[in-house]
Amino acid sequence: MCAAPAVKKAIAKPKKAKKSPAKKAAKGASKAKPAKKAKKDPNAPKRGLSAFMFFSQANRDSIKKKHPGCTFGEVGKYLGQEWAKAPAAVKAKHEAEAAKDKARYEAAMKKYKK
Repeated sequence: MCAAPAVKKAIAKPKKAKKSPAKKAAKGASKAKPAKKAKKDPNAPKRGLSAFMFFSQANRDSIKKKHPGCTFGEVGKYLGQEWAKAPAAVKAKHEAEAAKDKARYEAAMKKYKK
């Protein structure tokens, strides 16, 4: 089984004194509500994947075999370590795939915007 990552315990912070209602009203008046996020169109084309994501897709199964029982986050950590150690030829292969996918996305966006 995989070694669990170290977890830091939160240190208890001293409680702050409560502010008077007059100060709360003055402070609240200066803050504007943030604008609501626009909803994404479900018909819009999917963005292109990065070189690391192509590498991850290709190597996820081998990482799971090397480290059985690992959590999703631990698999990502191991993939990141493998990507950092990967030779330039492997990275170039996945970067070429990413460039091809980016071109596909840009062409699809041109078509979508018309």
